Amino acid sequence: MAAPDPDEALAEPADGALLDLAALKAAGTLRVERRSTATRVSDSLRDSIIRGALPPGTALREQPLADALDVSRNTVREALRLLSHAGLVTYHVHRGVTVKRLAADDVRDLYRTREVLELAAIAASVDAPRDALEAIRATVDEAQGALAAGDHPRVGTLDIVFHQQLVGVLGSERIEEFFRRVVAELRLAFSVFDPANHGRFVPWNRRMIDLLLAGERDACAREMGEYLRAAEEMILEHLPAPDAA
Repeated sequence: MAAPDPDEALAEPADGALLDLAALKAAGTLRVERRSTATRVSDSLRDSIIRGALPPGTALREQPLADALDVSRNTVREALRLLSHAGLVTYHVHRGVTVKRLAADDVRDLYRTREVLELAAIAASVDAPRDALEAIRATVDEAQGALAAGDHPRVGTLDIVFHQQLVGVLGSERIEEFFRRVVAELRLAFSVFDPANHGRFVPWNRRMIDLLLAGERDACAREMGEYLRAAEEMILEHLPAPDAA
């Protein structure tokens, strides 16, 4: 008799969250070419986390993922290891792999990192091309439209885009790649509160880009400091207790 498939024998996560493969595939969030490497699978899953398609606690089963992405289980296994190294998934003994749930210390460290990078970006904006700053303003315009339409998840995504574009002002591909990991964790943090709460930050983003376009970097830095403190406090207030996660 053949040995049981170890992946099929895994128990489901205690919270019962499951990956809706059909919905994700239909939405095009996990499209990966047949010859994709483990890195590309990992990047695709990370992008889905950033878009909010894979919330914390979602079970990531090797065989269903391999079938959905048309790659081998070994490729998926390596991709999950890459995500684990990036701090985006958690391995559970006898329970498989799930998208990570952030603890309070994770959130605090995440915001310390954001403050360093985003304040540096504001300082570096003195040399930024005007069209790079105008692109950030266009993102805020789009966010305001999404807010008016009541599309709160889209507002959250555009908030992330705003900050990615700001960090992009630094002109470093390495920093931008590192910040992609940061914003993936940020999306996990966002999952603890009602998406409607994203709306409070749209006017704040508007003030910051207007200040940058006016060359008022010191004032923008002060706004950013207040923004980050307010966002961190909101997440920590909504974060479930460790035994409730």
